[in-house]
Parts: sequence; structure tokens; C-alpha cells
Amino acid sequence: MGVLDLGFPLWLLSGVLVVFALLLYYMLGGRVSEWLRVPLAIVLAPVCTVAAVAVAVVLSALLSPFYETPTDSPTQQPKTQPATTPATVPLETTGPTASPSPTASPTASPTASPSASATASP
Repeated sequence: MGVLDLGFPLWLLSGVLVVFALLLYYMLGGRVSEWLRVPLAIVLAPVCTVAAVAVAVVLSALLSPFYETPTDSPTQQPKTQPATTPATVPLETTGPTASPSPTASPTASPTASPSASATASP
């Protein structure tokens, strides 16, 4: 048989049910007969507990947006796009055109290459 896991201790649920049953027993006094008061308190205690939990969940869902940090803050800076290489545009010439060579031209690399320096630092 599996363990009943409600997300809170079972003694807390029992305590809440007993408190609701006692409150209902007190509130039903004088309204219904004595022999009907105990069964009504026993039956209505879980119903009132479920109703109280439902009201708490609805209120929590309605009020939670007021306590969350806004996702669209106006002070947020726009995201920058990575720099793209400009498209190569062929130059217009007046003379005969040469076919492009199949070899790629070397480009400057932004990384530093380790090299020995000829100057000595004091």
C-alpha cells in the first residue's frame, strides 16, 4: 500500500478538519436538533475544508500577478545583434574583368597571437 503524500503532514489535515467540525458544531447549535448536529458537523467539515482551499487557490491565482516582477520592464535595454560582415559588392571597372580567384583572401583575426617581443620591459 502506498504512502499518502499530500504535500503537508497528515496531522495538519486532521487538525484543520477537527477545527472545522467544532466550528460547525457550534454554529449549528440552536438551528438543528441535537441528534442531527453531530452528523452534519462530521459531513460538512471536509466540504468546508475543500471550499476554503478552493477559495484560497483562486485568491492566490488572482493576486499572484501583483507580487511578481514584471517581465517587460521599460528600463530594459534592447538586445544587441552580433555584428555581421557586410556583403561584398564588386567594383565597377571600365576595362576587361578578371575572373575571381578560387583562393580566399586572409582576414585579420581579433584574437591575440602569442609572439615574443623584441623590447625588454624594466
